[in-house]
Amino acid sequence: MTERSPVVRELDVPGIVYDITWQAADEGPEITAGERHRTYFYDFEDDVPTLIDTCFQNRVEYLFEGIEQIGVEPERLLITHRHLDHIGAFDEVVERYDLETWVHEKDNVAEIDDYGIDIQTEPDHLFVGGEQIGRFEAVHVPGHSPGNSVFIDEKAGIAHCGDTVCGSDRRGLPPGYLLHPPQATHTNQPPESAVEAEENLAALLDYDFEVALLNHGRPVFENASDKLERYVNFESNFATEGQSIHATDRKTIEADELYSRLDEE
Repeated sequence: MTERSPVVRELDVPGIVYDITWQAADEGPEITAGERHRTYFYDFEDDVPTLIDTCFQNRVEYLFEGIEQIGVEPERLLITHRHLDHIGAFDEVVERYDLETWVHEKDNVAEIDDYGIDIQTEPDHLFVGGEQIGRFEAVHVPGHSPGNSVFIDEKAGIAHCGDTVCGSDRRGLPPGYLLHPPQATHTNQPPESAVEAEENLAALLDYDFEVALLNHGRPVFENASDKLERYVNFESNFATEGQSIHATDRKTIEADELYSRLDEE
């Protein structure tokens, strides 16, 4: 770990939202090498200052320094899911700011005792999918963890996705698009959870949002919900009248027709 200040950046989105990058890509343990880690801070006028997720326990001073740079203390903490880079400093953040905490009932951080988690603080609220928390609606998208959730503010057109999807640049592709995270990131989850997590992305298609804020890879700031729909419904978007690129018992699309459709996109 190097001695450097966190990077705090106000995002160009509706309302006031900050990206606090508390670990750069060249820092941290080998398992996270090459990735930057961030926490987001929301400071909307008609809601209480809200922190979404914490950080690794040993990086909490960097998170605190980032919040000090913003100059506003959080009054609410929302947790997207149970992994260490999101909940590791839960106790420390609660002790410092005495804020209201919200955790999905299937990811109760005080009851998890695997992969090095030992959180003592009971959450104030255990939410479920569909619950409204200030400006955010919690959408349950299990798979990445049992309680994995996305927080959507349709008024601002923002979906706070956590690790539910990642930026395409994370996997060496051009930025600006959304991908499902690799199976390797589904800590302590069975292999089939990756399939479940991708299938459950369909729960987000009922919402309209311009921006998708992500913890890994570059966020998407334009047409995020449309891009997600194209990703989730990739097959049906190319299929008509029972045809499909990857058909099994259906008639496949001839190559000329397929390329014609691709040219129209």
